[in-house]
Amino acid sequence: MKIRILAAIAVALAMLGLPGTALADPGHGAIRYASAKGCVKKDGATVPCGTWRLVSHDGKVTLLKDAQLRAVGANGKEVDYAVAPLAVSGDGQKVAYFRKDGRLAVRTVHGGVTLLPKDALPPRTNQYDVVLQLSDDGARLAVVTSRVRLFDTATGNKLGTLPRYQNFIGFSGDGHMVLTSADGDESVMEMHVFDLAGRRLLSGAPPQLVAGNGPYALSADGRTIAVHVAGSKVALYDLHSDQMVSSHLIKLPKEGTVHKLDWTGDNQVTLHVSQYPEGKATRMTVMQHDVTSGATRVRDSYSMLKDTFVFAACGG
Repeated sequence: MKIRILAAIAVALAMLGLPGTALADPGHGAIRYASAKGCVKKDGATVPCGTWRLVSHDGKVTLLKDAQLRAVGANGKEVDYAVAPLAVSGDGQKVAYFRKDGRLAVRTVHGGVTLLPKDALPPRTNQYDVVLQLSDDGARLAVVTSRVRLFDTATGNKLGTLPRYQNFIGFSGDGHMVLTSADGDESVMEMHVFDLAGRRLLSGAPPQLVAGNGPYALSADGRTIAVHVAGSKVALYDLHSDQMVSSHLIKLPKEGTVHKLDWTGDNQVTLHVSQYPEGKATRMTVMQHDVTSGATRVRDSYSMLKDTFVFAACGG
């Protein structure tokens, strides 16, 4: 159960999909997922250990040697049980993480490293309280603490900051907007769309069919939200008109959990579905779903490294 909870937390950092490009070319070393190894202590507890490992589509494993694996608290000390956040872009070409010197960094596959400003985070921030999420093309990074800060990964410059009390959901399919949720009056869930400068573009309170399910993904049109419903459907909701647009049944792998949903084309969403077979490695199935026809196909399927304690899947 512990590994499932930690894996779910880690996977929430991961980005999915790239509009018009369903999968980065594996021949260019695209990252499939990142893995942190688990080690058993003398008292029997399992904790993250070693170095973040980047596993490419061709099966090659690369060590991310400058990355912080165990999270560092506000007191500057490592926490045995907590993993420092890491995110992989949807195209598998970029990875965001904490360096061992505490700086936030974005590394490009076969490329350089961009450092974020030293003041990218509030002073004395616990690393385990930070969530990182890259846009599908890796061009933008959301750094989530008590507030959401958006950065350009090519320059490291901050693009904008969202208002307080926004729960970050993800970037739009084209990466030019972000989707958030917040508690409205009488604890009704609200959804908001912001541009990268932090300006609110659209707001609404979705019906229970949307609010009570998930995960969600915002289309590049800035108004259409895809939602996974009760394990059996993918539905579309128009936040502007407050209307359900369509829904189609979808068959998932047995005992599969959808932990991320993202737009990967004008009429296509991609779902990452994980399975946790007892005594075996975690299994991942990547499914592409046509929101117009309802057709679904399996794009990729693989097992994690057997000693994986926490992982972050790319998507795309």
